Amino acid sequence: MSRHFVLLAIAGALVVPAVYSVTRADPEAKAKADGLQTLVSDPYRLDKIYRSMEGPWSIQSGIHLATGGKCPVQWVTGLETEVVDATAQRPISQEFFCHSNLTFAEHGRTPLQYNQQLGGKTHFDWRLFTLVPGRLSLELPSGFGVPIPSDASLDYVTMSLNLNERNQVVNVRMRTKVHTIAADQPGAPTKALFRRALYVLQPHGVSAKMGPACMPKAGMHMGAGCAELSKVNMSGEVSAGKSNDGLMNHWIVPPGHHIYTTEITPQMNLPFDTTIHYATIHVHPFARGMELRDLSTGTTIFRLHSQDWPDRVGVAYVEEFKSVQGIPIQCDHRYELSAEYDNPLDVEADAMAILYLYFLEKDLT
Repeated sequence: MSRHFVLLAIAGALVVPAVYSVTRADPEAKAKADGLQTLVSDPYRLDKIYRSMEGPWSIQSGIHLATGGKCPVQWVTGLETEVVDATAQRPISQEFFCHSNLTFAEHGRTPLQYNQQLGGKTHFDWRLFTLVPGRLSLELPSGFGVPIPSDASLDYVTMSLNLNERNQVVNVRMRTKVHTIAADQPGAPTKALFRRALYVLQPHGVSAKMGPACMPKAGMHMGAGCAELSKVNMSGEVSAGKSNDGLMNHWIVPPGHHIYTTEITPQMNLPFDTTIHYATIHVHPFARGMELRDLSTGTTIFRLHSQDWPDRVGVAYVEEFKSVQGIPIQCDHRYELSAEYDNPLDVEADAMAILYLYFLEKDLT
């Protein structure tokens, strides 16, 4: 049976809801013709320094990716964001971007329920895609995607920041295009991916001044934080929680050069041997890169670099890894993640380091 018909059979019981535009600023915007759905954030007024998790934020909620027709599955193949002027919506500097998260709706069905709905053959957690400073676009390799039930309700959370002093107020919005295609359309992906977010963690003693700065605070949307620390077990059940054993995802970097490492084997929690087909990183200013190592073989799987703006504080660019062939990852191996920081200041700086990986689904290929 072809990959296309397998997906349709798995999701055959889904009911496609009424379709509506997800473009807040322009309800007449087209989506189907070019496979794009556009989301526009609330306006953000930046009138002072806003560090990570301190800036204004907003939610576009109740998003449905279906653009018409009766196909029960929509593939998401990527998304791209621009920081724009709040009024004219002309592109401006991306330095005001903190992060954004495309998630299952906070008050909708859970990832476990969606995994069960798709026959237990998917391994969703709450988040589907994250964009970060230096990586405002993410496009999965050709032929790959994340299959979403057409009736799934999604939320999109965006947050801004401002790391540099300036003499005027800046008003911005985030404008994001989500790349989608129905499973019954020509050119739809044939290989499904699932996501993991993996963290370098440090003892509480080096992060006590920061607190859980990258976690959503009380009353905030569960997708508002740039970190999530969700654990997905082999049954597909998802439980969100804080890090264990006094380890934190946000820490202080003294002046100078430092390398921080964490064994991430428990965080990977893979249900089977698989392959990595996409990867990128989320770091703070003064990071130089992150490295994934196989401790069982003593080999480096890959290193992704980070580059700051040359004339201001902020991450300008982070590398990505993309491969149709993929890199094999084995359940019985141990893996380590490291982050390199080089703080040129004579004061402490804040840091975090997350690796985003997209793995091949074993039973949906």
